[in-house]
Amino acid sequence: MKFAHLADTHLGYRQFGLIEREKDFYEVFEKVIDKIIEEKVDFVIHSGDLFETARPSPNALLVFQKGLLKLKGAGIPMYAIAGNHDIVIRNDSIPPQVIFKKLGLKVISPINTNYMHGDIFIAGLPYYPSSQSKTLKLKLAELSKKAANHEKSILVLHQGIDKYFGYQYELEIGDIPDNFNYYALGHIHKYVNDGFGNGRLVYPGSGEIWKTSEIDDYKKNGKGFVVVDFDGPKPIVKRVKSGI
Repeated sequence: MKFAHLADTHLGYRQFGLIEREKDFYEVFEKVIDKIIEEKVDFVIHSGDLFETARPSPNALLVFQKGLLKLKGAGIPMYAIAGNHDIVIRNDSIPPQVIFKKLGLKVISPINTNYMHGDIFIAGLPYYPSSQSKTLKLKLAELSKKAANHEKSILVLHQGIDKYFGYQYELEIGDIPDNFNYYALGHIHKYVNDGFGNGRLVYPGSGEIWKTSEIDDYKKNGKGFVVVDFDGPKPIVKRVKSGI
């Protein structure tokens, strides 16, 4: 069993106000979808900030729909959470990901926090601001209890962690439950692949350069996603670059 993990695709972002940069983000996403299918993965996890805003343009929605249908045609389901860019912070708001549920997108939300993919327990939460950290920690403890009943488990989050973020983080590393096998993180745009608990904690980074401060990491690690082999006692993570 293997899966692809990506995050922070920011579809619809028009960097410097340039339509050419918006198209770059679309082209990268399309190439990532093609590479995922070439990797013959069993499923995909998207860890938030699928779109640049909670009200994506028709172009951004259509690019994602095309990619989702391509995956569906290859028999590859996608599990996704909402990131901070995908969420309108107000009561009863819903992220744009919900539009695609009838096309097969499996949205992980506070209402539906977990799925089973075969014998793999996939659980997660959308982005929570630091003002709601108490609620976030309680919900993480609940998911940890559920994960204890499964041999293989994945936690999907879109949060800044102090060890990797450095400032304005929502969680400290000690707040993360340590009994999952893979931690599919989003929010930080640089590539992080670290040992944690029973497995690996990974930020795949953004698919494209979202701000100029990412250039140094881009030169070192490139941009892209990861493919995770989940068959062994510990996950094996392979980096796949997404450059156009």
